[in-house]
Amino acid sequence: MMTETVLSRSLRLVFSGGIAVGLGLAALPAVAQTASQDNSMQRVEITGSSIKRVAAETALPVTILRREDIERTGATSAQDLVNLIPGNFGGNVASNNVGASGIPSTANLRALGARYTLVLLNGRRVANYAVGNYPVDLNSIPLSAIERIEVLRDGASAVYGADAVAGVINFILKKDYKGMEVSAYKTHVDQGGGNTTSFNLTGGFGDIATDRFNVLFSANHEENDKLRASDRSFSTTAVRPDLGLNKSSPRNGVPNLNFNDSLGNKYVGVNPYRYNGCKNDEFSLVVISEKGCGTDYVKYIDLMPEAKHDNLVTRGVFRVNEGLELFAEASYTRDKMMAAASPAPYTKPMTYPANGRFYPKNITLPKGLVLPAGYKMPNGTVTTAETVLAADMDVTPTGPMTGTWRTVAGGGRNDLTKTENTRVVVGAKGTLAGWDYETALTYAKNEVEIQFGPGKFGYSKLKPLVDSGEINVFGTQDAASLAALLGSQLSGFENGGLSTSNEFDFRMSKELFNLPAGGVGFSVGTSFRKEKLTQTSSPVLASGDEVGGAGEIPGVAGDRKVFGLFSEVVVPVFKSLELTAAARYDKYKNGFGTEFDNLSPKLGFTFRPSTVIMARGSVARGFRAPTLVDNLNPKALNNTSSSFSDPVRCPNGVPINSVNPVGELQDECSVQLDVQNSGNPDLKPEKSKQYTLGLVFQPVSTISGSIDYWNVKIDKSINAMSENTVLGDPVANLAQFYRYDPATGIVYPGSNNKDFPLKYVALPRVNTGKFYAAGVDLNLNYRQKMGDMGTVGANFDSTYYTKHGYQYQGEKEVSDLGNYKDFGPTPRFRHTLGLTYGIGQWNTSLTHNYTKGYWDYTDPAEIGPTYPELRKVGAHSTFDATVGWKPMKNVSMTFGVKNIADEDPPSSRNGATFQVGYDPTFTNPLGRTFYARLNYKFL
Repeated sequence: MMTETVLSRSLRLVFSGGIAVGLGLAALPAVAQTASQDNSMQRVEITGSSIKRVAAETALPVTILRREDIERTGATSAQDLVNLIPGNFGGNVASNNVGASGIPSTANLRALGARYTLVLLNGRRVANYAVGNYPVDLNSIPLSAIERIEVLRDGASAVYGADAVAGVINFILKKDYKGMEVSAYKTHVDQGGGNTTSFNLTGGFGDIATDRFNVLFSANHEENDKLRASDRSFSTTAVRPDLGLNKSSPRNGVPNLNFNDSLGNKYVGVNPYRYNGCKNDEFSLVVISEKGCGTDYVKYIDLMPEAKHDNLVTRGVFRVNEGLELFAEASYTRDKMMAAASPAPYTKPMTYPANGRFYPKNITLPKGLVLPAGYKMPNGTVTTAETVLAADMDVTPTGPMTGTWRTVAGGGRNDLTKTENTRVVVGAKGTLAGWDYETALTYAKNEVEIQFGPGKFGYSKLKPLVDSGEINVFGTQDAASLAALLGSQLSGFENGGLSTSNEFDFRMSKELFNLPAGGVGFSVGTSFRKEKLTQTSSPVLASGDEVGGAGEIPGVAGDRKVFGLFSEVVVPVFKSLELTAAARYDKYKNGFGTEFDNLSPKLGFTFRPSTVIMARGSVARGFRAPTLVDNLNPKALNNTSSSFSDPVRCPNGVPINSVNPVGELQDECSVQLDVQNSGNPDLKPEKSKQYTLGLVFQPVSTISGSIDYWNVKIDKSINAMSENTVLGDPVANLAQFYRYDPATGIVYPGSNNKDFPLKYVALPRVNTGKFYAAGVDLNLNYRQKMGDMGTVGANFDSTYYTKHGYQYQGEKEVSDLGNYKDFGPTPRFRHTLGLTYGIGQWNTSLTHNYTKGYWDYTDPAEIGPTYPELRKVGAHSTFDATVGWKPMKNVSMTFGVKNIADEDPPSSRNGATFQVGYDPTFTNPLGRTFYARLNYKFL
């Protein structure tokens, strides 16, 4: 057994202190002890290595959060907890489901993208999310049953294979738990909305040391109330003059109409309510032009969706003898979410018949409308030049009317998403002939089912009603038309998916022999995994028939087999110098015919020149395999995430003159444009290079810390071509624009013909170029016992980025460090600073969370007097506090407040989400939140 030196003890506590205090928690002791006092320290397997040893003897930067640390954050979900880590930024959150569906919560170490962070449960994989193209859903992690979290802030492809390029987050279940406890948690959001309630029961029986077995079980239920956009002043409208934004949609409950009048005049995009300034609260109309109105769709949406979470976890261990231990674990999580978006926009050309029962007798043209030369006035005169209308004027429409409509009377769109995760592990571990070994079989399943909720319609049901004139597209529905509208709603299965992973793994390790400086550690292991993915869409979604939907969403089905072989060796060259080498070979065989393999090596070192400091470093190569969706997703029409204008037919949002008038056949200005997405079976694996170099130190018993420089480069990165890049530079990306001739319907690729409307913009997945990131992690800890006066602690945990960006093949590097670019922004600096104090039955903490500001998103087409090219998003700074009280040994209470000063998120003109005025991916809209947790243990 390895013994722990004075320095090892100190450094272990530096690691285990991690970001605990930085999250407002009490730090663990960090007091150097003599080697003789530490002989009882056990070797453990640390995330990032397969050789058992004392935690700090690795060359890898690992941060550990323990159960008591987690509880003091007030976090009830893995998503909330992970977002507090300074080195994590920009993963998906629940708010991203507003206006979309089936979006999981994801981790994103180094802000490189969620796909580069590997999430493990008890050191083994969890099934990927079954809808879309996402990695592990953090909601599948049963946080209430977690004992500790280990965050490896370094690439680990040499140990775990693909996906571990940016780092690993390993959630570790409680072990050897005895007793029974219940807890309850409740929040009170000061501004209203978004409250959380949860209940937990955890029990265990059996003592491994005396009874040779232990059984753990845990159950948790949590409910999250929705938060409406109307509940917050900073996000209640799509019209933000202070940001130069008018993100209202031209698709309205009362359309901008195209029609002819009884005198033969032709009109395009005239709204019947424009004459009175678009004042109509029923339809939330706002002014967007001299003749058109838009819908302030934000009036209808959520900021955070309503959700319910349940999980059940059980784990059993049986010690057969001193050399063999059997274990089994099973977990089940179920999440239900309902997210509300705006009423469905009727994006296909809508024609209302002249004999429809709601056909208007007249349309009022607004004062200020520009009449073209040759316009016939009601008095019979004809204009000889463009003329500005001096006063409102009524005209009599004739013949069919066209325009784009929105189903306002049908209410906002709702998706009902249910996600279930099932995971079973059975295995054995022990010692045999001097080797430590562990083996297991793991079955993991993620199943997602999305149901049509209220406010969802299909064109095949709704279009006949509109075409026949039975629906009022000009104003308030009557009883008959409302019944017809609501009767055409969709219900039942919308789409879903099933993702499964079956894996066998085996590894063993031992000290092969002794050198003068110590034993040479060696490990070897293998794994075999079979992944299967099936994504299914209802006929409505597969055909793109949903009103206001995301276009065609075809099904995907595929499978693959992955074989891995890995090894690691640790060599103590001198008492002060230790070298580590690791390598992993992976072979992928896809069920659709392709295959590839990869070797990922890694070298590391630790150097201890004295008892108060240790240097560490590593260099590695890694890879990430294309996902099944990357390979197999068929061509399908969708729409852009943000609103754009056709750069040829509506440059800078201004329609051009054309033989096919802009807006007559389809919306072309400030809308979500049609795009075609597709997978690519010929994609190659991504490759990465990375290195770290750092110091761990403890100059005195009360102060410890670490500083690490890290650098990551990813080549052949797999991405869909960026909508921002393609639409931001249409000349360089002309080949991606497909236009059609309205007269013939023929589609022309790479066309910039101003008379041809846009059919779609092609955005296929390609090995586009590279990502890169580098920075410094700094952690400082202080802990001082003051006798009868208690214990004080402080922690500073931070990440400072020195560079971050991407490069498309054949193009220049683009830095998104402090700049909002294609993949969002990367703030240069984030930190948590925490202070703690504990005495007797009481403990308190105060935490400062800080994210530096960045340059805001810029839409090149909108730049003007009210929309400057450069705009700064302010820094986000909040304080949290907790008070804990333990009046008796089986009762504990925690009272806390998050965001003490009730700071709003910094304003942003980000256009990638439905929410307006701030960025929901990076900030929390709740504001000041009080919470309380009560825990009772049965004696």
